Amino acid sequence: CVDLHVDPRHCGGCGHACAADERCEGGACACDGGLEACDGGCVDLTSDPHHCGGCETRCAHNETCTDGACLCNEGLVDCDGKCVDLMRSPEHCGECGAACGPGLVCQAGTCACLIGDHEDIGGAVPQVVTGSTLGAETYFGLACVAAGSSEIVYRFTAEEAGNYRFDTAGSSYDTAIGLLGFDVCDERACNDDRGGPEASAAVSLEEGEAILVVVTGYNGAQGDFVLRIDRTVPPACPAGNIEPTFPQTVTGDTTLLGDAVTPSCGSVDTPDASYTFTAPRAGRYIFDTAGSAYDTVLELRSGSCAGSVIACNDDTGDTEQSRAVATLSAGQTVVAIVDGIDGDSGPFTLNVTEYVPPPCPELTLGSTFPQTVTGTTAIMDRESALSSPCSGGSGPEATYAFTAPADALYTFDTFGTSFDTVLHVHDATCSGPNLGCNDDTSGLQSQVKVRLREGQTVVVVVDGYASTSSGAYTLNVSQTAIPPCPEIDLGTAVPQTVTGTTAGAVDIMNSTCGGAGASEVTYAFTAPSAGTYIFDTFGSSFNTVLYARDVDCSGAVLKCNGDAGGGVQSRLTMDLAEGQTILLVIDGSSASASGEFTLTAQRYDGGGTCSTPIDLGSTVPQVVTGSTAEQPESVTPACGVSNAPEMIYSFTAPDNGIYIFNTFGSSFDTVLQVYDGSCAGTPLRCNDDAGGPQSRLTVNLVAGQTVLVVVDGRSTNRGDYVLQVDLFDGVGTCATPIDLGSELPLTTTGSTAGQPNSIAPSCAAASTAPETVFTYTAPADGSYVISTIGSSYDTVLHVHSDGCSGRTLSCNDDSGGLGTSRMTLTLTAGQVITIVVDGYNSASGNFTLNISAAPR
Repeated sequence: CVDLHVDPRHCGGCGHACAADERCEGGACACDGGLEACDGGCVDLTSDPHHCGGCETRCAHNETCTDGACLCNEGLVDCDGKCVDLMRSPEHCGECGAACGPGLVCQAGTCACLIGDHEDIGGAVPQVVTGSTLGAETYFGLACVAAGSSEIVYRFTAEEAGNYRFDTAGSSYDTAIGLLGFDVCDERACNDDRGGPEASAAVSLEEGEAILVVVTGYNGAQGDFVLRIDRTVPPACPAGNIEPTFPQTVTGDTTLLGDAVTPSCGSVDTPDASYTFTAPRAGRYIFDTAGSAYDTVLELRSGSCAGSVIACNDDTGDTEQSRAVATLSAGQTVVAIVDGIDGDSGPFTLNVTEYVPPPCPELTLGSTFPQTVTGTTAIMDRESALSSPCSGGSGPEATYAFTAPADALYTFDTFGTSFDTVLHVHDATCSGPNLGCNDDTSGLQSQVKVRLREGQTVVVVVDGYASTSSGAYTLNVSQTAIPPCPEIDLGTAVPQTVTGTTAGAVDIMNSTCGGAGASEVTYAFTAPSAGTYIFDTFGSSFNTVLYARDVDCSGAVLKCNGDAGGGVQSRLTMDLAEGQTILLVIDGSSASASGEFTLTAQRYDGGGTCSTPIDLGSTVPQVVTGSTAEQPESVTPACGVSNAPEMIYSFTAPDNGIYIFNTFGSSFDTVLQVYDGSCAGTPLRCNDDAGGPQSRLTVNLVAGQTVLVVVDGRSTNRGDYVLQVDLFDGVGTCATPIDLGSELPLTTTGSTAGQPNSIAPSCAAASTAPETVFTYTAPADGSYVISTIGSSYDTVLHVHSDGCSGRTLSCNDDSGGLGTSRMTLTLTAGQVITIVVDGYNSASGNFTLNISAAPR
């Protein structure tokens, strides 16, 4: 018999047994003391990791249930709710939140490199290590190797503090070197190529400091390598001094030197040697590294190692050595820096010389002709020493002395030269007077012809047009016998015509209106009587130039003409005195212009010339008509461009006043000018177009004053003309201004048509338009607005103090809009001003003049 209320095997019913950790109490199974029922079982909530402190409260991995609470296992620390080993956790290394960087692991509470296999090579220097990266592992992604490659890693520990260099010279493939801090793998240096496929890197280390030396390849390259390690000298600049004696040579080796300076045309992380040099005197100094054993870079800096760059050079010519040239003042100091390309280093030679210019003349031609000499101006460091009297001439020169064996014409040319030459000839010395200079005669080559006396010595300079113009040259010398000058005397006969040819003649004179270099023929002519004479080359076979010299070949050029009548032949009209002798020269328009010519000389017996003007008397007004078609061309207009014939009148003013001359109604494009008394000198007035192709001008004359009025044509225009002469008796001129009083505001109207043109506005100086002149007296102190708004043509407005010849107070063309003018002036009470209503170019017409107080 059992008690179902307490029997644990039959608790509450036969066969219903309680669990081992349960008791039967009141016919029901219940947990023993200190245990709690959880998930169908009895558990100790103080120690059960699945029910810690409460049912279903589970402790995490690396946690233990202690006294009903989940706590980190021994040796672990709670960081952000997780139990971690501070000695090994990469997220919490040594303390919570102290994460290790990429490629590092936590070892004994410190972040350290995850380096895989590496070899400790100690710290001996110099040392050489050989190996191969074939089949090696890859640990580091170096910054200088693109896709990277397999690596061999060494540990190097500095035995002494200093600078250390690592290179792979002699390796079989395109290597790269990385230098990393041993403790945290920070990249201290990385290099792919220095002076070829080899790599070189340098680092400064403290005593006992360790680094990782990573030997790898560029972009997947692998193979056998040589690793060289040595100490280098600390960077120093300057490292020495160059004595100021010449020539000077300094030798050394940059292999184990530091990198003190990065040249502007070189590379970083490349060892260098530097020296100061002080110029003993002003001049050009040449520095070069000829004889050095590697690819050098040479830089010159002003004053100090940190000074401005004077010159920098990598390779000179087709060599790997360097050359720099500097122009220095006396006492100026420079620093010469010998560097390398891409880390290259080795034994070097630094040479310093002082540039000594060649003597001038440098060579001699003697007195031989014909002769041809060759040479080159492309000489190292040579530059321009002589300025050219004509264009260009900034290239280096070659200079020759030549002594004339006889009185003759000598031709020097550079035909056959390889560059753009300039040729100049000087009397006696290089600084002597220029006898001839030419840039381009035949293509880019030059030719100079000079007449020399027997025994006369000249210096011939073969120059280059630009500073880059130099090279092989050819200099040719020839002689031409000089014919008598003049060759033929035409005597006094007129009319007469002679023929001949300039082909084969010489060029000993230059015209003032044609091209240089053409051969010429000379004639003397003596006027049989005073008058106007015409000389022309009509009928010649080439483009002629005709000019006349006074008396003989050495006389001044009296007149010159290239093209007459719209053709390529020439014509001169000259007033000659009885018995006056001139030299006529038939020349060509260019060096290639020569051939058969016809020269005609005749006396012009018609009127209307400078010496025989047609007298208009003193009648005003008057109108005359005529034609210029058969007239000579004896006057060149001071305005416009003309080779046209002209008709000349004399006119004597009957009274003091303003006289108006015009050619309105003429059939061609005229030019009109007025001379005082004769055709000599500058005309009093000249006008080309006055509101059309005809001309109009005004001139102030005094009673009895005689002027010459020249009716000319623009370009080669000629034909029937109308000449009108009148005395202007109206008002509104500078002499008779219209007084406007002091009314304010004021508006007045009028017309400038028919008015004279006596003054040119400063803001439209080319104006030949007529004007109307007013005076106005300011009624009070203040600002005044003066305008021509409302006028019908393109006006110009100018205001003067003390009449038309006084100071210009203001001038305006188009500030009023639509071609009108407007200005603002500050005046004082009682101030009198002269207001000129003018026109732009030759414009005239109805005007409106407005004066008002300026708005406040």
